[in-house]
Order: sequence, then C-alpha cells, then structure tokens
Amino acid sequence: MLIKLFNRYKSILFIIGGFFLGASLSGGLLFYSGKELVNVFVYFAFVVLFPALLSIFGFISFIFLKKDSAKLLGLRLSLLGGVAFSLGALASLLVTISTQDISFGWATTLNIDAKSLKSLIDKIAFWHGFCPDCTVSEKLIKLSRYSRLGGAVNKEQIQNALLLGQWWKFLAVSIFVYGVGLRALLYGLSFLFRKEAKIEFSSNKEAEDFKQTQGSYKNIADTKELEGKEIKLLGYYFDTSSLNLQSSDDAKEIVVAVKSWEVPILDVFDYLQELKEENPGAKISILLAGLEGAPKESDVNIWLRKLKELNLNYKVYR
Repeated sequence: MLIKLFNRYKSILFIIGGFFLGASLSGGLLFYSGKELVNVFVYFAFVVLFPALLSIFGFISFIFLKKDSAKLLGLRLSLLGGVAFSLGALASLLVTISTQDISFGWATTLNIDAKSLKSLIDKIAFWHGFCPDCTVSEKLIKLSRYSRLGGAVNKEQIQNALLLGQWWKFLAVSIFVYGVGLRALLYGLSFLFRKEAKIEFSSNKEAEDFKQTQGSYKNIADTKELEGKEIKLLGYYFDTSSLNLQSSDDAKEIVVAVKSWEVPILDVFDYLQELKEENPGAKISILLAGLEGAPKESDVNIWLRKLKELNLNYKVYR
C-alpha cells in the first residue's frame, strides 16, 4: 500500500520534501545571534554552488549512461526536487531578511583581496551589467571581510550594519538563476532524450532486475482471449515467458503485458504512445497480469479508471 501511494504521489513528495529541505538548510545557515556575521561563503556553497554542481553532474551522467525510462524518470524527479529546494531556500532567505536584521561577512585564509573577489563575483553574477543592484560592490566586499583573530565584528562593521545586509540581493538572484533557472533548463532538456530513453522490454529473466516487489512470484493472466491470435507480445518490466503466448514481430496487434498490482504511472502510457507512433496502423493493447493468481478486481479498476481519466482507448485483456 505504501509503495503504491509513493509511486502515485512521488513527484509531489519530491517537491514538498525538496522545498522544506531547502527552507530548513537556508534558515539554519542564516541563524544570526548578532555577535558574529553570517558567512556568505558557507551559505553560497551549500545553498547555491554544491546543489547546482550536483544537478549538472547528474544530468551529464545520465547522458553518458545507458538511458532508459527509469533513469530518465529519476533524473526528472531529482531536478523537480532541486527546483523545490531552491524555492524553499529563496523563500526562507526573503522571510528572514524581511523579519530580522541580518549582517553578512566573509573570511578566508587565502590571500584574496577585495578587487580579486569582486572580479570573481562578477563572473558568477553575469547579470551585474543590467542589474548592478543585484550584485555586490567592491566597497561592500572590503567592508564585510572579517578575521576571527580580531573579533567577529569590528567597530566599522557595526556602524555600517545596514550596508552589510545588502549581500542578500546577490544571494537571492544566485539562488533563482542557478537553483531554479538552471534546473528548469535541465528539466526541459531532459525531454530531448524521451525518444532515446525507451523502455527496455524483454521476454527473459533480465526483466526481473526491475521488479518492485520482493520475493518469488508467478505472473498469471487469463490469456484465453489471446490464444490463436497473432500478436506481438512485449513486457513492460515483465517476464512474458510465464504467459505461454506466441509472439510474432509481423503481427498487427501489439500486446504489452504489465503488472496489474503496480500503480499505472504516466511512463507506462508514454511508452504505449511511443509504440503507437513507431508502429503506425498497429493496434496497441494492454494485458494485465496478476500476482499469484488472476488480477484483483480492485487493481483492474485502478487501471481502467486511469485509462478513462487520460481518455485513452486501449483494449485491456485480463
């Protein structure tokens, strides 16, 4: 039951979970006691830089790995969760700076001066040319540097506390551009691989690698209606050898066997649509197989309701 609910609502769960994770992390890093400055470097690294690099690495890894529908779905879910993470972090940042007086600073052991750091930030904030207020000035960078040896906050920083808070604009735009915008772009690009990331179907035991249930089972379906028919039998993550049906590559009807006890996710219907496009004139049908017996009526009804909801007129064998 829990697996079915997760499969049905996993996109929503990824979005909700990502949002609250981003909001929590951002809120924790923005905790300000008033005795020391909020470290810009740490906040930028954990809220903007590392998440963006993980998304880019995940996308590149998908491109070079064997692409299938499961990996594509995983990529999209992670990107959706990432977008939600950044929106949560951005919301937390805006709420915090609106309700509290936050002062930002930076510190490093490396020999970096304000001019060099300004040059680096301008490369990151490529929007500085048309939105100079959305980045930071060299004066602000120089003022906000602090040393642990000299104390967390010096007299000049206390006198310019309002100016030290202006880092939030750079951070907010960075979250939106590299967190929301970049991931939204990668999510859009993932659709370019939709045709390439086909569902792997099989009539042998390799399909068992994809099963979502534990333990041994026997796939059973009422195939009397199909006996004697010339069909091309495929399996959606399903071992079709247990059905004892003949399959012909030249058949005008393609029957896709699916596990009736698993929730019908949209990827199944995307796969059926792709089959229809690749085999013009062929009739596409669905064969519902049961677990240790005929398909349960409740499971069959879920599939039928989903087909009706999506306005899909596929023949269903069970």
